Amino acid sequence: MSQRFYAPQLVKGQKEYTLDAFESKHLTRVLRKKEGDSIELGNGRGDLFFGKIFKSDAKACVVYIEKAQSEPETTYTVHLALALLKSNDRFEWCLEKATELGVRSITPLIGAHCEKVRFNKERALRTLQSAFKQSLNAYIPELKPEQSVIDYVGLKRNGVTLIGHCYPENDKIDLFHLGTSSSEYHLMIGPEGDFSQSEVARAQENSIKAFSLGNQRLRTETAAIVAINRILCAQL
Repeated sequence: MSQRFYAPQLVKGQKEYTLDAFESKHLTRVLRKKEGDSIELGNGRGDLFFGKIFKSDAKACVVYIEKAQSEPETTYTVHLALALLKSNDRFEWCLEKATELGVRSITPLIGAHCEKVRFNKERALRTLQSAFKQSLNAYIPELKPEQSVIDYVGLKRNGVTLIGHCYPENDKIDLFHLGTSSSEYHLMIGPEGDFSQSEVARAQENSIKAFSLGNQRLRTETAAIVAINRILCAQL
């Protein structure tokens, strides 16, 4: 099974790259890789690199790059705007699964019903990096700065922005039927207590359409993954 390491500063044309202390320790102490062993690197921006360990060091492992290749971008991108959750574990689980599914960016949202207004950014970034490596994706999601729901819905952006909420609404969109209507999708997923009615109203004022995931009441993290998957299926 391939083992990929995260090398965010690596670009095509480089002949050597020094891994950071976190990756170097994992490579040498956990995986017991030695000088001369072949490894694979990814910069999270679509470029993959193949090389051999030149210097095995638990703090600064040096890799000699032998070849590089680029993975083509998909014809569409999915961006997730996810409300902060009461449970850090559930929030990070959702970040992990969203990364595995290939979302391009994640914006933490702070809403009227959020019980938390802060999160551990360093842990969140590590979660994204770990999922990026494990899934063998060529792209890692960009972790955007947190925003209030009201500010987020007021921004102009390309593509289609969709909001999931539990309030009655007759013309909610079925994500399965989106098809290839856009090349860019922005999904808004609320907290445990849902978006507030004023937040939903403000979204409607900004022409953001609501979507439905059926009659079941889903946890926030479950709704996010189901919604992403439905958009992916709609592109097939």
